[in-house]
Amino acid sequence: MKIRSARSLFWLIATIVTVVLVVLFKYREYRCQNSFGAEFNARRKALQVPIIPPDWPVYHKGDGYTIWMQPKHAKGHGYKQVVYDGCELDAEQDNYYFSAKPDQDTVLEADQLYQNSHRKINSATFTFRQGDHVDTITRQKADSILAANKIDRDY
Repeated sequence: MKIRSARSLFWLIATIVTVVLVVLFKYREYRCQNSFGAEFNARRKALQVPIIPPDWPVYHKGDGYTIWMQPKHAKGHGYKQVVYDGCELDAEQDNYYFSAKPDQDTVLEADQLYQNSHRKINSATFTFRQGDHVDTITRQKADSILAANKIDRDY
């Protein structure tokens, strides 16, 4: 009988420890999830990273990322994905569209990688896609393309 009680006690303790570890992991993962939304826009402006416009709803939240999208298809800044690891911001991706069509064949993508425990410096990459043709371009070229198409940069 004592062996059975010891086994039961062991499994009870193991279950409690497992539950506590899962709760702590999820807490670490989600406690700062809402820190990188519109409330982070002042920092984005200082870094010249596109902001999240105040009228954009959250489109999707997943483990380690949140996506915002413009409420309706329109020309301009239409998509932002923010990637984080717990309370550490990792990256952002912004897409600019050149028409109001649901299917876009021309997209300017701005990717921002943040300095954190995995990366020593901030960096930005700009990609311009027209159909099947994709070019990596400079920030100045991206700004020029957006200005020529009368699209606000949002930064």
